[in-house]
Amino acid sequence: MSKVKYAPEGFVPAPDPWEALFHVKERGLTVDAQVAALDYPNDIPTWVLTFPDFPGVRGLVPASESGLPDKALMPRFVGQAVRVKVKGLDRENGLAACSRREAVAEAAAELLPRLAGDPDVTLDGVVRCLVPGKDGAPPKLLVDVGGGVLAEVPRSQALVWLTKPLGVQYAPGQRVRVKVTRVDPQSGLVEASIKKALPDPWERAEFKRGQFLSGTVARTDGKHVWVEPDLAPGVLGLAPYPVVGFVGRGDRVSCAVANFDRSAKKLRLRLRGRLA
Repeated sequence: MSKVKYAPEGFVPAPDPWEALFHVKERGLTVDAQVAALDYPNDIPTWVLTFPDFPGVRGLVPASESGLPDKALMPRFVGQAVRVKVKGLDRENGLAACSRREAVAEAAAELLPRLAGDPDVTLDGVVRCLVPGKDGAPPKLLVDVGGGVLAEVPRSQALVWLTKPLGVQYAPGQRVRVKVTRVDPQSGLVEASIKKALPDPWERAEFKRGQFLSGTVARTDGKHVWVEPDLAPGVLGLAPYPVVGFVGRGDRVSCAVANFDRSAKKLRLRLRGRLA
């Protein structure tokens, strides 16, 4: 039986994704992909990619081509978008060998000299992951500042809320503004600050004597209690330790404002009780 040669009116055949990928490969272009899984063929950590523009094709990125400073970070990128270069095609098995390392290197070659020439520049960034500290060091954020180039944001420069963990304040894919604080084009190291890209929290704070407010205990020394008001993340108010009862870090409390001096960055409080 012969095949029907007539297509529906207005029907446009879908382009062959393999032909399109071949042209991408030959021209050295980068393509958007999604890290769908992390596999371990031959005990080598390897991302398995899907492509929004090339359905039915899977990409493979081994650890050596991930472009990450540590292969231990690879699981943290599962579910995230990446940009890669196509290095080889296996149509029979539906696979494309890819490199994020080369895509990032290309972006870094253009971006890093520009950042080094203007190290105080403020950029849009995307949170990639939270990196636990080693040997007791505090954690830090890795933020994509362009083309997959990662900037390290130390914990002290990432905390907007002083009483909330980084993992609560930030999630992979979250958009942030960062101020570049250091660039080393030789090593590719970029350091940045989220706090320095924001206004001073004291400039926006507004309290009145006698006002009641809720907040979270940031720390205590047995004589004083430092409280971060819900209305002013980044601001700490000082209250005498209660004569009766106990409060500790992380407790939710209600307070009354005793005095507020924005220019001196002083907020004096009196504890009124713990909140459930």
